Amino acid sequence: MQQASGQHTVLHLTDYGAPYAGNFFASLSALESLLDESSIKTVYVLPARAADRAWAQEIANTKDIRFLRKGRFFSYLFQVRQFLRDTNADILHEHFIHFSEKIAAWLATRTCGHRVKTVLHLHNHITLPKNKLLRLPHMLYFRSVSRFVCCSESVAAHLVADGVAKDRVRVAENAIAFERLDRYDSNVRKTLGLPDRAKLALMFGYDYEGKGVDFAVEAVRQLRERESFPVTLAVVLSSRLEEVRSRICAQLCLPDVPDWILLLPPREDVASYYHMADVFLSPSRQEGFCYALIEAAYCRTPVLASAIDAQKDLALPQSAFFPPRDATALSKAMLRVLSEEDTPSRAQMLEQAGERVRKTYALSRWAELVCAVYSEIR
Repeated sequence: MQQASGQHTVLHLTDYGAPYAGNFFASLSALESLLDESSIKTVYVLPARAADRAWAQEIANTKDIRFLRKGRFFSYLFQVRQFLRDTNADILHEHFIHFSEKIAAWLATRTCGHRVKTVLHLHNHITLPKNKLLRLPHMLYFRSVSRFVCCSESVAAHLVADGVAKDRVRVAENAIAFERLDRYDSNVRKTLGLPDRAKLALMFGYDYEGKGVDFAVEAVRQLRERESFPVTLAVVLSSRLEEVRSRICAQLCLPDVPDWILLLPPREDVASYYHMADVFLSPSRQEGFCYALIEAAYCRTPVLASAIDAQKDLALPQSAFFPPRDATALSKAMLRVLSEEDTPSRAQMLEQAGERVRKTYALSRWAELVCAVYSEIR
């Protein structure tokens, strides 16, 4: 990125308050480092709930982080407008915020007293109302956006199909902070009390239908009952524990979750989970970009994923994919993968898959793509 004439500032407006900084903030940090080389400042705006997160408090010691106060529409508008004025930001980069907040932010850019270009980052698919009247405000808002940055080709294609001009849409596939995956506890599996010879399938499943937890439960049930194959399903949940528990019980017509399903809390050292698993599952109905598939592959764990648009385009072996919404196909794929012997050729294939994702989804590559977007609109 070439040296800017005059001072430029990028303000990231987010609704990110997750338990951990994760890949999202690692990516933004890589972007900030690249912008620093061109003397472009970076400011982060986080929601009120993030103020209590240890990672946010720690990052605030070295980065310019502002926390929103709780409030309704006009409070949000006034706060964002003040942030724009205080920082003199000329690029507003929006992440994860709801539609009402996008409208408030747009009004803030129109009334802050200086010119601001908006970049809308789509970390997942946008579902627009089918009703034309309800859809109209969204399309009018889209006109105010200078560039759309999409996390995958699939998200970009859907956006263009919804009527957004292709020349305003860019793709920057999400990046992974791979170095954090090099730290893990190899003893986690021992704490689960698994039966001897049992295989372990892992997935993340806070969204029961979206993540396809129902397909995974049915696939494992088939393996156990039809094939007498000893496999346990571990579902990691960052939220909605009781909802997922209830839906599993309803699906299986049981009073409680069976012992072959484990509901696990999230871990900051998520690699400990990947390394304990014999296979990682992503039977999702819809994804924007599945970080976990890439992370698991980097950890040399076999992966199986539904061949939906946003997953089948990932840099993964073709053998990793099975037909979407098909529990029986998933069950057969699991049987194939879990029956494989640990041969040198298998280890080499997993090693090659890990190296491929490491190169494809590097933080530096993502940062360069986003910087290029900023250069287009300055």
